[in-house]
Amino acid sequence: MLINGWGTMKLRRSKLAAWGLATRVELRWGVCFRGLIVFMAIVAQVWPHDARKVVMPRIVVLAAWSTNGQQLVTFRPDPPTAEITYADLVSAATDGKIQPPTERSSSGLVFPLRNPWDTNHSLRFVAVPRRTAAMPGRPLVAYTPGSCTVSYTPTDSDYRVRVGVALEQKRAEDYIQRLRNCWKHKRLAMLWMKTYQDPSFVIIEPLTNAVQARR
Repeated sequence: MLINGWGTMKLRRSKLAAWGLATRVELRWGVCFRGLIVFMAIVAQVWPHDARKVVMPRIVVLAAWSTNGQQLVTFRPDPPTAEITYADLVSAATDGKIQPPTERSSSGLVFPLRNPWDTNHSLRFVAVPRRTAAMPGRPLVAYTPGSCTVSYTPTDSDYRVRVGVALEQKRAEDYIQRLRNCWKHKRLAMLWMKTYQDPSFVIIEPLTNAVQARR
């Protein structure tokens, strides 16, 4: 009984020590985060503000071609500093003048809600402007700096490519978002990573207007 009681006491002490360590780590992160928030708020107040131009992102189609029963489209964002976050297919009757309703995933990514009549789900990325790791059971995605390429299977219905384009955050908004990411992921490295606004969804013009290329 004495041995069992001593073992129970040691277990409780180790649990209390672990809880105390976790609490101290949380407190340190809390203090650092609040200090950084105060510092960035001061910087935002004293930083010179100029008139901001409202920039609407665009998509520039670089090439469009067909091969092996697949339609491929290469494009880049405008401005070039924007990030492509999403792509899908929508009915050709969708003009893109009104932004679609969206939902936010648990990871913070924003996606458009698809219409029931948009039934072509064959689009996939075949090239992106950043290096990606090979995934088992998935086709390898090529690395093409500055542009993206998507592929999809044409059907009897006409479809257009819809792309999510996120502009870079600027000034105070960028710093505040970096701090939030730092706190969320508990990594100071997030302070040096670019942040982006929620994406706007841009529909590519009919591909007959694009530069045609046979490969």
